[in-house]
Amino acid sequence: MSSWRSRCILGFFLLLLLPVCLNAATVSGTVKDSTGAVVVGAQIEIRGSNLAQPLIVNSDASGHFAIPDLKPGSYILRVTSGGFEPLERGIDLVDVNVNFEINLALPVAKEQITVPGNNDKFANSDAVYRKLRKIGLGAAFSVEGFTFKCDVATFEMKRGTLTLLEPVNGIVTGAVFVGAGHFTLKPVTRLAQTEIHRRLKTDQIDEDFTDVVFRYTGPPGKMLLAAITTSTATSEDSAKVLEHWRESMRQRREVPLGFSESLLHGDSMENVDAEVLASLYNPNRPGFFDAYMRGTKHKDLRFRFHPRGGAMPELDSPEEIALINYDPEGMDDGIWYLDHLAQEYTKGTASSDEERRYLEARKFKIETVIGKNDHLASIATVTFEPLIAGERVVKFRLLPNLRVTRVSDQAGKDLYFLQENRKQDGSFYVILADAIDAGKECSVTIEYGGDKVLLNAGNGSYYVHARESWYPNLNGFNERALYDLTFKIPKKYKLISLGMLEREWMEGDFAASHWTTAKPIAVAGFNFGQYQKVDIADNKDGYQIEGYYLPELPDRLNAFKSSALSGMAPRSMTQYALQETRAELQLCDYFFGKSGFNHIYITEQPDFNYGQSWPNLVYLPISA
Repeated sequence: MSSWRSRCILGFFLLLLLPVCLNAATVSGTVKDSTGAVVVGAQIEIRGSNLAQPLIVNSDASGHFAIPDLKPGSYILRVTSGGFEPLERGIDLVDVNVNFEINLALPVAKEQITVPGNNDKFANSDAVYRKLRKIGLGAAFSVEGFTFKCDVATFEMKRGTLTLLEPVNGIVTGAVFVGAGHFTLKPVTRLAQTEIHRRLKTDQIDEDFTDVVFRYTGPPGKMLLAAITTSTATSEDSAKVLEHWRESMRQRREVPLGFSESLLHGDSMENVDAEVLASLYNPNRPGFFDAYMRGTKHKDLRFRFHPRGGAMPELDSPEEIALINYDPEGMDDGIWYLDHLAQEYTKGTASSDEERRYLEARKFKIETVIGKNDHLASIATVTFEPLIAGERVVKFRLLPNLRVTRVSDQAGKDLYFLQENRKQDGSFYVILADAIDAGKECSVTIEYGGDKVLLNAGNGSYYVHARESWYPNLNGFNERALYDLTFKIPKKYKLISLGMLEREWMEGDFAASHWTTAKPIAVAGFNFGQYQKVDIADNKDGYQIEGYYLPELPDRLNAFKSSALSGMAPRSMTQYALQETRAELQLCDYFFGKSGFNHIYITEQPDFNYGQSWPNLVYLPISA
């Protein structure tokens, strides 16, 4: 991955509120950004006068710093922090009894919006991860007539060779079987039996296989230990099977060919090596067991057993067991089985309400700049707490074309992170420096940027389709968190965001706005364009209801201007939508009590039949 360090021209002001205390010959202050939030880990350097060498300190968890023991004289103060342009300011210390305050602001660059280049020292460079990424074969064993069960699945190795993967940190995390075998899956519930019968005209799944790649961690992997008895030479076929599996599991197409490919090799494609790493670094995790089978009838069957996290996290599904027939161009492509553990049905404890998350998000603080070329650059500080002890590897939902350039902890220290090429298994993971206790709050700051996030519908209309992954999200709609959002966009546009508008201002060629949520929300979203505003009074319940519309139709509807769409009047249509909104609010207030959100924004969504909504922000499709 290429590396570069260009100026960070995210248009964030760094406000240094500097009460310079000269009584004790100390320069002190607090580093803040444009929203008033403190900047942790900023480097403050002072040089000049009779100093033999510059003095360097860092802002603490409160953004505060102090440089003591300075004699009267002229000094240069320099402030740097990831995501902001460096700032320099001269300071004259004339009289130790003089106190004054200096407001410093980082300049905003106007020509290009980028983020700093990737630091190869920390990207995909964790030593254990590199071993997993290049893992080879270890000891091999002859197998005959060996059978083991994993919940509803039975694996029978009739005859062949089982080759373990080489240990990483002393732990074996997989194996390759080559030979003759048979797979059986007997569903527990009548509903699952019916679905399998609909697909295969049988009540269970049976498939002969010629090779299997197993990947596992924790207790589930111990099922294979009983097969390790008679040593043999490593098979060349095993090496080929492993290499083929590795290539197929790391590739993704821009446009998926089928349903299973869109799930398993789409924007949220799982990095198996990163998932293994998460369990290696935290033995408190329950582990998982995956089997990738080459069947005689179906060439890519994938069995998943994930006691926590869900067997299909791509669907936010709570079930722990899944079987997928990965055949993007075939008629049998899809999820064949997805259900809870058999023992849970036996005990009557099967539930979709079980806690399956590893971490819980508390707050997102996101500062985003959108350039004239629709390039998005952001700095996001995510505050979360682990739900199990010992967590170190944190997976975030982030579009793979948004490239991460730096991750730092609460003290500003760089952290290792994982994000492979966007055309590979490019999901994003952060590796914390130390394991964290359950319930202990932690924050990481992520700098990233990229293109193809905003959809330009033409005639000054933009919107975000991937509302769960335009920023580093933890659990999507499965949790709620507070949001603090700052945006800077080309000044000719108007932006509408989730939350309450705190303030708007201009910074050179950019229109800036700051939004916050008073209550936890599931996900964040925004859209912007050359909007015109219309509002409606709500004298009964006191809601502030605003509508934003575009005077012209989006590009994709231009061809229909002379047809029935010619009578569309965006302003009148928006006014009607606001009237409907007011009526719905009054109805809901009557039956359920007043909403906790006093500001409601209705914005025109240029997609013809695709809308979205948050508690106080609604994207209304133009067809509505």
